[in-house]
Amino acid sequence: MPSTRIRTLAIAIAALVAARPASASAGARHSVAAGAEPRISDLVAGASRLFALRANDVIWFDADGREVGRCPRFESTPSERSRRAEPVAVDVEEALRAVGLPDDDLDSSEAEDVLDSEDLEPRRRRRSAAPDGDGAVVARALAASPASDDVWIATSAGVYRGRGHSCARVALAGRDVVAVAAGNGAVAVATPDLLWRSDGSGAFRVAAGLTARPRALAAVDAEHTLVASDDAIVEVGPFGVTRAVLDRGADGLAVCDGLALALAGDGVWTWSGEAPPDRVGDRPPARTITCGDIAGARFVAAGGGLYTSANGAAWREPAALPGSAVGHAAAIAGRLWVALDDQLVAIGGPLPPRPRDIAALSPPLLPPLPPPATRRLLQPVLPWPQLTLVLAGVRTPLRESWSLVVLVAFRFGRAATAASDRRLLAAELVRRDAALAAEELELSILTDDDPSRTARLRAARQEREALR
Repeated sequence: MPSTRIRTLAIAIAALVAARPASASAGARHSVAAGAEPRISDLVAGASRLFALRANDVIWFDADGREVGRCPRFESTPSERSRRAEPVAVDVEEALRAVGLPDDDLDSSEAEDVLDSEDLEPRRRRRSAAPDGDGAVVARALAASPASDDVWIATSAGVYRGRGHSCARVALAGRDVVAVAAGNGAVAVATPDLLWRSDGSGAFRVAAGLTARPRALAAVDAEHTLVASDDAIVEVGPFGVTRAVLDRGADGLAVCDGLALALAGDGVWTWSGEAPPDRVGDRPPARTITCGDIAGARFVAAGGGLYTSANGAAWREPAALPGSAVGHAAAIAGRLWVALDDQLVAIGGPLPPRPRDIAALSPPLLPPLPPPATRRLLQPVLPWPQLTLVLAGVRTPLRESWSLVVLVAFRFGRAATAASDRRLLAAELVRRDAALAAEELELSILTDDDPSRTARLRAARQEREALR
């Protein structure tokens, strides 16, 4: 009896689907496949795997750059997933009535057999997998630790973990996760207002509340996490204790071999442990920072170009790459991989040719500048008087003598600059230098054919030098 009803249900469902207007999803999907692949928007490295995020797909690569798997949860873009879901939305009650079962009998064994055989689910049991309204889970960022081949995925519907050849949601179902970091026996994720931590195998627990939307995370160790926003960089320790590290925002953050580095608007800042941060130089024209495991490349910066550094102060380009195409970089097994639009390229292997016109228009990488000299403005100013000594000899018929006249003069007129005014002037110097550094960074990233770029870059550098 159940088998007869199942066959009848299949015929009814086929008729219902055939009666509906044809969807354009097949044509759209074919056009995407026939054209160029979307760009790689994130790239991280594990122990022996590379993980790339491309058009909502999380793809596995081995150490030689060959694709070995992908996350089936994100097989298509959000728009394709929503379009593909429309024809399957068959009314369950109508389907049950088609085989002679009551439309409200959703829990009986016969109804469950019928629904399971056709992969249907009652509407009252369905849950939206994402908070963005179209039912699609949007992958936002990836993180991996060099100690394992697990990839952690921050999505619009929680935290997912890729292991082996599968993906599964492991925490924060229904929450919009905007950043993720892994390393040193810890995994940290952030929603717009909370920081969560886990040891990688247990549950995620709230570590602290956030006052600004995070832009980047870095795991220092199992109990300390760095959080960068547009306003500042803070370190969240045990029991939610927060320590202010840098009073300016950053969009790139990494901790490599115990040394933390931040790409701030006014330059590169480094620090270790609880020591105060130190500005070591201008930032390279890049947007992301990661750790490298190759000689002389503790830090690798990418986005607009590729740069490596051993200490964050001096940066060099290991290879000539098209600046507008470089997105992200990752190091694995002693090799450096970069994402060029939709493909992975290993440094040391065959590289795409660099057009001569682009190379000729590319502005030079300027040397770093020391920080503005604000110490003299912040030091206290004492009203020292003007001291004059007059030595004179006196001779009379009765005696000879010497006299010493000490003249102490205090200058009258305009009062000296107040301490608050000097602090405001120092803050304005730092702000102006940061704005010029950001302009240099923007002009250093090659985006279009602008013949005045080099001249404007030189003018910005001269103005920065004048501030010193």
